[in-house]
Amino acid sequence: MKKILFCIMLALFFAVSCSNNSSKPGGDTDSDSDSMTDDTDYDSEEQAQDDDNDNDSGIEDNLDFESGFIALESVDYMLKNYDQNTTGKAMMWYNFQPADENPEEKPLFVFYNGGPGSASAIVFLYNTAKRTGDQAFSEDGFAENASSWTKFGNLLYVDARQTGFSYGIVDDPTDNSARSGYFSASNFNVFADAADFIRVILRFMKSHPSLKSNPVVLAGESYGGTRSTAILNVLLNVADYAEKNRQFYDETLFNEIAAHFQEIDSSVSGMPSKEVVAKQFGRQILIQPLVAGQEQFDAEGELLEADGSPLYIIEEETGVTFNKCGDYNCSKHNNALYYVQRAGRDYYSYRRPYNWLFDYTDVGAAKMLQMPMFGEFILNDPKKINGLYAENRVGAFRYSSTTNRNLRNSVLASAFENLPEIEKIIMKARLEQRNAKPLSSGNLESVFGELPPYDEYFVDLSYEINLTFSTAAIDHYDTINGKMFLENIRTVKTFITQAEEDIIIYSKGIPESLKKFNGVSGVDTDDNSFTVNFSDGNSVLVTFPFYPESSHSVPVNQPVKLFNDVKNWMN
Repeated sequence: MKKILFCIMLALFFAVSCSNNSSKPGGDTDSDSDSMTDDTDYDSEEQAQDDDNDNDSGIEDNLDFESGFIALESVDYMLKNYDQNTTGKAMMWYNFQPADENPEEKPLFVFYNGGPGSASAIVFLYNTAKRTGDQAFSEDGFAENASSWTKFGNLLYVDARQTGFSYGIVDDPTDNSARSGYFSASNFNVFADAADFIRVILRFMKSHPSLKSNPVVLAGESYGGTRSTAILNVLLNVADYAEKNRQFYDETLFNEIAAHFQEIDSSVSGMPSKEVVAKQFGRQILIQPLVAGQEQFDAEGELLEADGSPLYIIEEETGVTFNKCGDYNCSKHNNALYYVQRAGRDYYSYRRPYNWLFDYTDVGAAKMLQMPMFGEFILNDPKKINGLYAENRVGAFRYSSTTNRNLRNSVLASAFENLPEIEKIIMKARLEQRNAKPLSSGNLESVFGELPPYDEYFVDLSYEINLTFSTAAIDHYDTINGKMFLENIRTVKTFITQAEEDIIIYSKGIPESLKKFNGVSGVDTDDNSFTVNFSDGNSVLVTFPFYPESSHSVPVNQPVKLFNDVKNWMN
């Protein structure tokens, strides 16, 4: 089976002229603002991009805590066989947290979860940011995070299009067909998603000149590994992409990339070389990532059926028999997930009961949707973010349906009937969990205004994005992802977590899967690293630390070890 709607992989989980809302922790806000709503006339897309990006003058670059939106205009691009595609408009939410000391000298870590379709809330709320919503440290509120990554860098959290606080825009959101049409593969595929994030990162840095040339470290979880792979491959090889030698072509994006590097490096003319790009985008941190598409799942399945795998521990503890695929024509990875679910365990954390990770992290997400708790987490005043107010969400929408959340989910469940059986089981299980334990809607509407039934302030996981991604010409299961990852690690220093309890991403399958690709002569694996040996004689070491007590979301379970490992790796 080529695809296992890995869409529920959690991502367990700017109009740069938008907001620069900031405050010092525990202090009053220093600036007004987010005056940005999407009432711009985008008939001239070139002018829109100029308006969004021309921000060096009039911007107070004080590197304080800041949140807001960055506008993405509609863009024409070509994919795979150079079929024409057009993206829709979007407002992308971000939260920026400066390094504790000398932020202008520190790298910029860009965080996101996966899904595809997941908000960045999990990695934001659970033990990487300045404050944590982890109930292990504060049952009902927040706590200062002793393992905050602000100790060694600046942090930028970004919600993908239509997830978290980010939202899509159509001319008439009351039009059902316009909303439904937005959920197309033109907006939701590996390369369109990567292009969104490249634009957000470059525009954020352009509006913060003191960070414009700083090192950038991509930090993606789950499907975020595929996103990081595509982001880096486009950036590193932009000159080749611009010559139409690859499966993606977005001229406006390539020109924006070139303009960025020309501004920070006077020696650059035209498209930047791989070496120039790698000076800034030279590191990636991948938390339980999908990086090698279906090949990775196939390798994981083989290992999960082998003697000594966690499935036999589950069998011994629960008494539920595990039946191998054996010689039958079935997906070994899917079979393993089916078994873990049948045994009543969480396939994100096999030692814990079914759906443990979702149930646990919903607690933090619910906290963030409460005013004034929201402001405590983002560390600036959300009431000054104009883009959050209902009256300013011009053209905004979240759903194709206008029914309430639970009915929406029921309608979507019917769409799963056309999917393979194991995919239906996984997606329906997620819907059942959400319907049985709805995420609190919070009290944001009491401050920012009531929204129409097709809109919502926060979406933890967009099922419609999950479903749409599975129809894309290039999705997260495509072989191209593993090829890009192998190409990237020749240039980019790479850190990948190895969580012992995760079955969805059974980490041991990552180095094993890379052996399947042309150009790889072998992979040598040690306890906390693996080395990819290429057929041309070159070798690359990947840092691969082991987390014996961790689920799919390593920051949830072993935040101190992850903090120390990353800190040491950065030195």
